[in-house]
Amino acid sequence: MMFTEVEHQRNGLDLIKVDNDQAKIIFSNFGARIVSWKYEDNNIVLGNVVEADEYYHENPYYFGASVGRFGGRIEDGRFELEGKTYQLEQNDPPHHLHGGFHGINKHYFDYEIKDDNGGYIQIIFTTTVKSADDHYPGDIKLKIIHTYDIDNRWTIEYSAEATETTLFNPTNHVYFNLNRDNKEVNNHILTSSTLKMHLLNDKNLPTLNDTVDLIQVLGKQSMRFEDIGKAEDERLHAQIECYHGLDHPFTIGDELTVENSQFLLKMKTDMPHVVIFTFNETSNWESDMNIYKPHSGFTLEAQCLPNDINLLGEEAPSILRKGDTFFSKTTYQIIEKSE
Repeated sequence: MMFTEVEHQRNGLDLIKVDNDQAKIIFSNFGARIVSWKYEDNNIVLGNVVEADEYYHENPYYFGASVGRFGGRIEDGRFELEGKTYQLEQNDPPHHLHGGFHGINKHYFDYEIKDDNGGYIQIIFTTTVKSADDHYPGDIKLKIIHTYDIDNRWTIEYSAEATETTLFNPTNHVYFNLNRDNKEVNNHILTSSTLKMHLLNDKNLPTLNDTVDLIQVLGKQSMRFEDIGKAEDERLHAQIECYHGLDHPFTIGDELTVENSQFLLKMKTDMPHVVIFTFNETSNWESDMNIYKPHSGFTLEAQCLPNDINLLGEEAPSILRKGDTFFSKTTYQIIEKSE
């Protein structure tokens, strides 16, 4: 059976708790975010339930948040669309990052809860993203649906329509850690039929065709984070040294799995890329609530290629045309390994 409970904290922040006896997952109306995912006694995502009303307003790491309009960076905060140039906030100087200061991670979403009477529970979050707030063209009516089912499968669906042709590239910035006590994730093993890593230039931005095929370089489809960090390939080594880990878009196969000795995490998405970030810098937030060390988590952010509008122009997948409906779906499933 599945159960739900809503906790109202301060500052208008609600926690929506979903429990299926074996696992508990918690979402919030602030940023349509995941706050906690606990399998029995092991929390596999980074976050803070008890102090959520303070924690998520203050921290700069986008923990568990839905981000957008545009996940990732846009070079110099500038792009051209249908013959007009737009200047966005440069909140990651000189670039624009994750939708800017008024991105959807800062929105208080309306929500409703749908219970399938045992099979799954949905939280349907809705908001309007306004051009007057974030300086992109057009307003967007946005729906984000989080579904959790009895097979410990968490699904995120995005649906959006815009009043003008605009950019839309949403993602969820969840940090996973399958180890206990937030120990470094370097032991985690990645597996996919394709693992092509897009290299970043000196502006921290990807290029279209500059990639490293990790399966070819390492000679295997399964690899630890530490294997990637110790690879002898010169280009790959230079990237890891520069960023102190991964912060890169990947092209993956039909499914990506990440595992340690206890858990297997499966990911499927219809988005073209996945940004894997190994939480390389954790000292930017001077707070007693910042308990994290570098490499204490990793993201799997399903999205279009960052800065694709400046790389591909009018062919960029992140363009949402007026009159069209955007839809995407990403699923994560946690499986406990047998002894």
